[in-house]
Amino acid sequence: MQRNAERFLIKLLRGISTDHIETVRDAWRALLSDQEEAIPVIKKKLNSNAWKNNPPGPLPKYFGILLALLSEMDGDAFRQEVMRLGSIKLHPVHRRTLNVLAKRLEDAPSVYLAETVPVFIAIDVANSRRVIRNLQRWSKTKGLSLNDVTRFDVIAERPELDYLGRYNLFFSGIVLTQPTIQLKGLISWIETLNNEVTFYHEVGHHVLGHSEGGQVAEQEGEANAYARSMIRASRPVFFFVVDVFKKPLKLVLKPLFPQSKRNSKRAT
Repeated sequence: MQRNAERFLIKLLRGISTDHIETVRDAWRALLSDQEEAIPVIKKKLNSNAWKNNPPGPLPKYFGILLALLSEMDGDAFRQEVMRLGSIKLHPVHRRTLNVLAKRLEDAPSVYLAETVPVFIAIDVANSRRVIRNLQRWSKTKGLSLNDVTRFDVIAERPELDYLGRYNLFFSGIVLTQPTIQLKGLISWIETLNNEVTFYHEVGHHVLGHSEGGQVAEQEGEANAYARSMIRASRPVFFFVVDVFKKPLKLVLKPLFPQSKRNSKRAT
């Protein structure tokens, strides 16, 4: 019923205004699951004179959230709404938001995982075809669940980014980073393994219902455990060999590198 969609939309906006992660996430998922009823309610909310005036309080956030949600639901409806809003008077703050989100019209998913989860890959990511193949393989790992994940965004790895992956707590989306140059040989293999672990780690935050991923040590530990279980399912032969030689290697390497430390970026 449309009343349910209205109720969940009010709940979503209330969660945005209070920065309450669980409220936003639950309302977002509920609206996505009932798109037929939700789309007219969102369009009605966007068809308001409020966007013409100086936006008080959380109103700028509301405008962006409504547009982002519509873009996730229906590309044609989003395009029509962008064109309509672009032709009427808007406050400059909302005009900037509209211009930023309108860029989504230029994007098309590179692939869908589990048939329904879109993947968007930045143009400066190296070897996007290989990235797609890897994501498709990882997403089929036995025991992995992508239920309610809204999207994957693969962006270029940059020195200023302090993460390899990130779980969007509000909207159940996942961001992954990839190199901008094509790697080869052993370096490429290690990079792929690291990216696979990051993929499982971020999915783990989602599956386990974490609300503060990357900020709470206990949740990080749980996401790491989930990633370990998935990587073992994905690469059973490799981990059998690792288990066999792990102790002998430790005994050999420990005297050689007593002070060694591994510096790496952390998935969050």
